[in-house]
Amino acid sequence: MRPSSLKKRQKYLEVATELFLEHGFEGTGLDQLIAQCGGSKLTLYNYFGDKRGLLKEVVTGVTEALHQHLVFDADDTASTEMQLREFAKRYANFIYHPRFMNLFRLVMERSDQDPELAAHFLERGPKYALQVLEQFLAARVDRGDMKLDDPHMASEHLLGALRSSRYFEALLTRTPLTEEELNQYADRAVTTFLKGAG
Repeated sequence: MRPSSLKKRQKYLEVATELFLEHGFEGTGLDQLIAQCGGSKLTLYNYFGDKRGLLKEVVTGVTEALHQHLVFDADDTASTEMQLREFAKRYANFIYHPRFMNLFRLVMERSDQDPELAAHFLERGPKYALQVLEQFLAARVDRGDMKLDDPHMASEHLLGALRSSRYFEALLTRTPLTEEELNQYADRAVTTFLKGAG
């Protein structure tokens, strides 16, 4: 694809992301997108296939930012506790961000009509986070820094503690938490997790 076409495609994707997250799938029309970006429906279809294909690309783009956030320090000399605290803060601040919560609501609304889209979101979002954390914990167990019988279940527990009922409250009431509140919440979750892990 030519550089100009790539730039045009990216512009469509950026505007579509804002429209979908603000107005939902049904509330977003391709005519709105064209009015803001120019071009034609034919151009959109060439880039994304259809409106549903465009939404899938939006899911990919938003969750790609999660992938960039959920990384552990390559410096293996950093303590397990410090790494977990930083991971938990990044994870909490991302999943509680209004942008990600709006995406979650959008996928939830479409899940019955489009289970493949829901599966795509789960693979790139919740399951990806679980995999990253599990790999870190398993590596720390292997080198003797931690004692865990089941790194997978331990990862489920920590991520579950970071979501818990507070996440659903924020999701349903649209009441955001401050960064300070999220960081404190993440710290408490890790403290409890480490005590349970011995």
